[in-house]
Amino acid sequence: MEILSAIAALTIPAAVVYAWRRKALLSLAFAVANLAVFVLGEIAWTLGSGPGNRFTIDLAVWKLGSGAFHSGPLTYVTMMFLHANFLHLLFNLAFLILLGPMLEERIGSLRWGVLYFGGGILATLAFEAIHWFDPGYFLLGASGALSAVFGALGRLYPRERISMFIPLPVPVPFRPQPVIYWVVGFIVVQFVLWLFSAGTPLSGIALEAHVAGLAFGFALAPAIMRIPSKARGERTRVRDFSVLRPLVKGRELEEIYGVLSKETLPEAQDAWLEKFAAKAACPQCGKPLRYRRSSVRSECGWKLKIP
Repeated sequence: MEILSAIAALTIPAAVVYAWRRKALLSLAFAVANLAVFVLGEIAWTLGSGPGNRFTIDLAVWKLGSGAFHSGPLTYVTMMFLHANFLHLLFNLAFLILLGPMLEERIGSLRWGVLYFGGGILATLAFEAIHWFDPGYFLLGASGALSAVFGALGRLYPRERISMFIPLPVPVPFRPQPVIYWVVGFIVVQFVLWLFSAGTPLSGIALEAHVAGLAFGFALAPAIMRIPSKARGERTRVRDFSVLRPLVKGRELEEIYGVLSKETLPEAQDAWLEKFAAKAACPQCGKPLRYRRSSVRSECGWKLKIP
């Protein structure tokens, strides 16, 4: 392993130690590590001799000659921080920065890390199993690991509404939809791309790894939640939102109540309570409610304390 490859590999434990010592978000530390590895890779490619650059060989998962030559075991981790080009990195960084903290703050960094590494390794193994008889391949990128995080988010918070910007021929900003809709849409898109990608530039995308990572996160999220890990929102006492149940009328309030019942982050709880109050009606006068000082209140004087 060359010096730049070694430095790149060391950014991974460095990111973990930094997040642990500073109590920082692991997802954001990994975003910085991904960017650092990419910069080191660009330097290596500038100093190297083209496609055979040692940096990629050292860090990616690869096979040559029907399994006669295979990368080492550490590459199953390092490949998650290596990217083929800037666009590849940009997509994964956007996902890591925008959706990674959303889940990590709720389930804790340890569980999030298990999802990321476990999903990434399983996605790679699944890809290799499917392509067992291929004469050779290179596999790199955080997509499998991030797919696992996305799958877990869909399993644990299916009604959480998020919006995404889809780069279609004419970029379209979609309205916020429940996460589970995006998860199902992700699977459909991967299947469609797989059907039409043979012999095209898209055939270089490890679609099988994406689906395997997503399946890992979706299936094992409840089991991973049993790992002792303190999420940021768990430092405060548990709040009982069942007192709001009599106010739930209609599908929209039902969805908000469902999300609120599972929310652990205090700031997010307050935001959902404000939204719930704005959509609910006072049982006494029928006017809209508002959330203030741990209570849902009405202009007529009616008040409901949230424990």
